Amino acid sequence: MQERGVLRWLQLTYKVPSEPSQKRVWVWRRLQHLGAYALQNSVYLLPYSEEVEKHFRQMVQDIRAMGGEASIFSVVALEIEDEQRILHALLETRNADYHKTVKVCAHFLSRAVILVEQQSWSVQIQEECAEVLEKVHVLFRTARRHDVLGSYTAIARASAAEAIAVCEQVFRILQDRDFTRARRLLDLNYEWIQRPSDAEEGSRLREELVAMSSQESSELPL
Repeated sequence: MQERGVLRWLQLTYKVPSEPSQKRVWVWRRLQHLGAYALQNSVYLLPYSEEVEKHFRQMVQDIRAMGGEASIFSVVALEIEDEQRILHALLETRNADYHKTVKVCAHFLSRAVILVEQQSWSVQIQEECAEVLEKVHVLFRTARRHDVLGSYTAIARASAAEAIAVCEQVFRILQDRDFTRARRLLDLNYEWIQRPSDAEEGSRLREELVAMSSQESSELPL
């Protein structure tokens, strides 16, 4: 006999009028923002939490208001393998968002190492670093806003927050041109610094932040 799943899941099932197509896109985008798992067309799953229930209930109201149909079900997987497969897929996506934040922070800190070695600082460098830090915060806020998995993503979320805190502290010290103190702090946090093999990816991620910051302002609200 197969072992049952151990989690309670909420399942949202809906049907939206085909026209106008913006309605279907709007619902799909909200589900993407929540990181819901597409079990099949118009059937989405998330592990139960009060927050998920709140979002799903609001979506049911919104879908019905636009002339569609929607229902929420509480379900349990009959086979634990299915449950683990779906949970793994959800975590992979959400953790990837936090890992991207960490990688951009590592790219930032690798540049800080060079600045310390060269004892270089200027108004232009300060503005560039401040811009990158602001966009890292945008990246983290976006990941948090889309994350309704709670304790399942706690480790990745905490790692991203810690990496940002280190970057902020290094930035403040560099503003004082205290290169000796900055070097000590970087040495203490060596594990966050980008390795040479990651340089190309770090550069690419930094460029992506420009698009992400503009996208945040145009996203549909949850």
